[in-house]
Amino acid sequence: DSGKSYSWTDVSGNVYQYYKHPMTKAVLFVLLQELCERLAFYGLMPNLQIFLKEYLGVDDAGANSYISTFNAILYVTPLLSAVISDTILGLYLTILVFSFVYMAGLALLTLSTIHSISQPWMIHMALLFLIAFGAGGIKSCVNVMGAQ
Repeated sequence: DSGKSYSWTDVSGNVYQYYKHPMTKAVLFVLLQELCERLAFYGLMPNLQIFLKEYLGVDDAGANSYISTFNAILYVTPLLSAVISDTILGLYLTILVFSFVYMAGLALLTLSTIHSISQPWMIHMALLFLIAFGAGGIKSCVNVMGAQ
């Protein structure tokens, strides 16, 4: 039985649980997380310049600058999430928290396409904070979880 757990109690009374095949669940989680994150990211990036020009009214140079800022935040954030993972939340919880931040950003960006409720702050908040921090926060943790 692959889900069978074994327990061991040390002299202090701490109980430890061990599973016969722990990698099955971890591998599925890592692969599914990476699939969803990459699908969302690569679905967003090709359309981002056109989206910024249409909804924020910026020119090509402004859109490129915005995308560069987005990418800079995205690729610096893994440093922060690695520290958070190692010191505060742990690996699994860090991935979970940053995944929800990422999903909130994608939801807010989707809502910002509805002309009747669209506000520029929604786009700025979604792109420069929620999506960039969420995607960046996941980057340093998913690979480590797969390696463990």
